[in-house]
Amino acid sequence: MELLKRRLSIAVSLAVLFFAIFSVRLFYLQIYKGEEYRDFSERNVLRVLDLPAPRGRVFDRNGEKILYNKPSFNIRVFPKEITDAEGLAQKLAEIIDVPEKQLLKKLRKIASLRNFYPVTIAKDISREQLLLVEKNKEVLESVFLELGHKRFYPHGEAAAVLLGYTGVADTEEVKAYRRIKSGTMVGKTGVEKVFDNELRGTNGIQYIMVNAHGKVISDSLATLLPNRKNKEMVQGKDIHLTIDAELQKTANDALGNEKGAIVAMDARNGEILVMASRPSYRPEHISKGLSPEKQKRGRKKESFSLFNRSTQGTYPPGSVLKIITAFALLEEKTMDPESSVYCPGYHLINQKRLNCWREEGHGHMNLREAIVESCDVYFYKLSLKLGVDRLYPYLKRFGLGERTGIVLPEKRGVNPSRTWKRKHLREPWYAGETAMLAIGQGYVTTTPLQVSIMTAAIANGGSIVKPKIRKTDEGAAPRITGAAQKLDPKSVSFLKKALFDAVHGDRGTGIYARSKVTSVSGKTGTAQVVSAQVESTEKRFQDHAWFTSYAPSDSAEIAVTVLVENGGSGSVAAAPIAKKIIETYFRLKKERNETRIAKSE
Repeated sequence: MELLKRRLSIAVSLAVLFFAIFSVRLFYLQIYKGEEYRDFSERNVLRVLDLPAPRGRVFDRNGEKILYNKPSFNIRVFPKEITDAEGLAQKLAEIIDVPEKQLLKKLRKIASLRNFYPVTIAKDISREQLLLVEKNKEVLESVFLELGHKRFYPHGEAAAVLLGYTGVADTEEVKAYRRIKSGTMVGKTGVEKVFDNELRGTNGIQYIMVNAHGKVISDSLATLLPNRKNKEMVQGKDIHLTIDAELQKTANDALGNEKGAIVAMDARNGEILVMASRPSYRPEHISKGLSPEKQKRGRKKESFSLFNRSTQGTYPPGSVLKIITAFALLEEKTMDPESSVYCPGYHLINQKRLNCWREEGHGHMNLREAIVESCDVYFYKLSLKLGVDRLYPYLKRFGLGERTGIVLPEKRGVNPSRTWKRKHLREPWYAGETAMLAIGQGYVTTTPLQVSIMTAAIANGGSIVKPKIRKTDEGAAPRITGAAQKLDPKSVSFLKKALFDAVHGDRGTGIYARSKVTSVSGKTGTAQVVSAQVESTEKRFQDHAWFTSYAPSDSAEIAVTVLVENGGSGSVAAAPIAKKIIETYFRLKKERNETRIAKSE
């Protein structure tokens, strides 16, 4: 019993001693040092830092980087820490290229937010600006530098329209994406937008404690604030395209200062090798963030365009459409391909004169010769026997006036018919309109991509392939559109011979595409922009120039379609460009094979 009392007495004494020590320590911290610690607490600030995730890289078909990230520094401020907007605006205006009044207005708006989340003041600052911020950081309250990532385009304008650009998500995009918040960088156009969910990645979050001078006190608040947990950023996924970067640059350079588009594709499986569109734009201007005023001024200049003419530009196809008209004549057995039609240089329909492009006429023509020399009168006369009701389904079968299924934004164009005209114009269809349709004029419009798919179908023996710009493991097997849509091999064989002669024949319109490197088959087209009665020397009234082709002629690998807006003759303006791209394709193929063999030895 005595032992129990002694133990109880010791326990009570220890408890009293513990509470005494605790009370003294509490008095010391709250009373004696209270004011000091309270001041310290008030002068410490919790900061929430976004850790921007690097967007995924974009590679071409050969593994070359055509879009990736470079480190950059951004100037950011914390709204809740702005106490002197006027003074801060004055100091920052001396460092960054922004007028003080404009900067003050922005800082006041930011200060009104009164939250912990930082706001960007300047993006991708120069090395000199970076050093000035570091030098003056003691007097730049609420300001800090953020290591960011800017998109870099090693080929500049060459693929800018195709690749697209990024920008800060607007209100509508925040609502549409749901998983992102305001201020997140998202794809705005092109590949950047189409594959944004994969390229974007996931931003991280870091909580830090800093003192009044911005010095970090703690970057690990797990013990102090268990409910505030850092979040690791996750880099975006890489994307591999079917584009050949070197061939893309060749195409862009070949167009030069002309407006137009070039589509080159693997005729066997629909992989897009080139998708060039001019005018383009300088990606570095967009990545730095053009103001609405500067963008507006830029769009007024012919050298600035975000418009992808390959998929969104719709044009009358001109004589390249004769490929489909000829196919329809063969399939419908409208005439004997060897029978002759006389071309005097014009044809009368209900007393209206429709001219051939050759004023003196072509004389007697059969179907092959009419394709080779692009005789309009032949197709005027035979199309009237065929009729629009039998021609329209073949245009549809080849995909003209239809979306191709490519993942990029595209326009349909117009595949006119009696029904279409009655619905849209509330007028009957006339015979002369069938004649104009047969040579690619009138109401019909198409995109360069649609024309390239049409050409690839002849080149590969009759498969209407679905175009794709993302490299997959599908191999060389073509993705056929529709229900395994195939064209009649006899008619295709006839057209292949005619398209070969159009380039290699003595009277062919595509002779400027003739090459010593490989055999080329193709068809020229010259599409009227205005009526032939309108005479003007202005370029905007000149005809559009087309040339669509493939090579080699006997076992096609590549199909190339060139459109030069207001370029005049397809033979002179477009065919030499296609020749250059085709020759570059085979040169690169040879060089790459030699390099591969050398490495394996």
